Amino acid sequence: MANEFKKNHAQVCEAWRLLSAVERATYLQAAVAKLALLTGDANKAKRLFTHLLNAAPMLDDVQRMTGATGESNDLYVIARGKTMVIGGESARAMAVLGQLVAALLTGNEVILHCPSQSEMCIEAAKIMHDTGISDDVLSVANDSQTITLPYIDRLAQVAVAGNQSEVQAISQELAKTDGILTQVIAVTDMEGMSEMLTPDYLYRFVTERVRTINTTAIGGNASLLELGTE
Repeated sequence: MANEFKKNHAQVCEAWRLLSAVERATYLQAAVAKLALLTGDANKAKRLFTHLLNAAPMLDDVQRMTGATGESNDLYVIARGKTMVIGGESARAMAVLGQLVAALLTGNEVILHCPSQSEMCIEAAKIMHDTGISDDVLSVANDSQTITLPYIDRLAQVAVAGNQSEVQAISQELAKTDGILTQVIAVTDMEGMSEMLTPDYLYRFVTERVRTINTTAIGGNASLLELGTE
């Protein structure tokens, strides 16, 4: 039964990842207005969340790369994987929820954790679930998990909202874990949210992949065939 649960969980998260960013943005857009009301500055929050969602088409771009004759090479981005969104004691709800929107928009599975604003986290997750986002894709950690959260299996990255000291403490805790170093995505500007307004912000939640197709094996390179008919 446990293995079946893990399998179903993985399948749901994979289905979310395989949606286009534009499709994921549709789910998130339905939650923006209600999420903004949790921040204390709804108008500013709506502008921030909408700014992030407007970048969805950019995440779906596929770039054709120069390659050898007889093959195509396409560069694209995919979600990094399991992501923890953490709000420190000094974090504003807007910063935490902005990180949450970014992590979901980019196709990641998310664990939300903000001990000082636990009710906000629960309500935010409910809003997201009501739009159709599965609780397999987005879950809320409880306070008793605080110490063990950085040691979660297959944790790809941690998005932290808080001051420099809080970010440093979490980074140091993650550095003690075994395996590949977990990436930290920090937002420390609680007034201007400047980190989330930079052009490369969303790309910190994804990784690049190259899809290579042997066009010769599936019927030949069309451009070469055209040359032969002149």
